[in-house]
Amino acid sequence: MVDRPDEDASAAEIARWMEEDFGEALAEGIEQATEEDEDDEHDE
Repeated sequence: MVDRPDEDASAAEIARWMEEDFGEALAEGIEQATEEDEDDEHDE
């Protein structure tokens, strides 16, 4: 996870952090969903 910017960070720095953080969270969610789907296939 990307570290949160300091309190005195510029709007551009905060926007970049939000974009990177969202991208990482999205990728983690996709990975977890894929793993759950694979587990479901093995249970059948």
